[in-house]
Amino acid sequence: MFKGLLYTLLIIIILILNNVKALSAENLYLVFDKAFYRLEIKEKGEILQSFEAGYGLKSSLFKTKKGDFLTPEGIYKIKSIRPSQSYFYFVELSYPNENDLSWAYFRKELKPENTSKLDHLGNNIGIHGGGPAKIEKGKRDLNWTQGCIALSNKDLKTLLSYLKPGQKVFLINSSKPLFEILKKLAYPVRVKPLDFWEGELYLKINNETYWYFHVLEKASGLKILTFKEWIKGRLNKNLISHPDGTLENEKNLKEIFLKNLHLVIEPKYLKREYLWK
Repeated sequence: MFKGLLYTLLIIIILILNNVKALSAENLYLVFDKAFYRLEIKEKGEILQSFEAGYGLKSSLFKTKKGDFLTPEGIYKIKSIRPSQSYFYFVELSYPNENDLSWAYFRKELKPENTSKLDHLGNNIGIHGGGPAKIEKGKRDLNWTQGCIALSNKDLKTLLSYLKPGQKVFLINSSKPLFEILKKLAYPVRVKPLDFWEGELYLKINNETYWYFHVLEKASGLKILTFKEWIKGRLNKNLISHPDGTLENEKNLKEIFLKNLHLVIEPKYLKREYLWK
């Protein structure tokens, strides 16, 4: 009888721990920074785990098509988690996202009549095992994948215990200027093919402070970044960039922004009407 009670108590403890873990996972998100080859599990800006990770070709260019071997940048979600014969496990991400589609529309590669045919943008982008690096001519090559993010099988096993479908994954390159980072994180609001692309991004810093970024890029090369800060409903800051997208003293703003990616407010709905103009 005592053994039965002990076994029941053990099961209850396991269930409680699993529920706590599931609730905790609601606040977890991933950040992969190409500049440092690091994949981090974070909660409210704090790093819980950090792993060395490889990715695709090292380039300042953004991923735009299938077969370019580039790893995308932007805000994605975990679509599925499944075993992989070649790479231990595969964590599929929601690439291409709305931002990727809008930039394809800007480049006039996407038309209203063929929006379901997105093969040219690439797919099956995710996180897998197989090692962060491959040995090439006696040297470690961290840029060996076809666009995915690669970890050691041991690190991936640790990572999987934190993951579930729907979690956010931020893919960034912190070595880029703030404008270039934001253009792939912002949500599209107005796009005209081969003319201009406009996007917005909101952050709720706390109950009193909100940040707003507006990104405008024209085919002519003009880049305008606008930053506004509201405190208690009043406009506290209003900064407009130079024509190349750089803000005065943007280093500090960029640093604070990257530490607070989790505060990005996801729009309740996406205005895909811009695609059909």
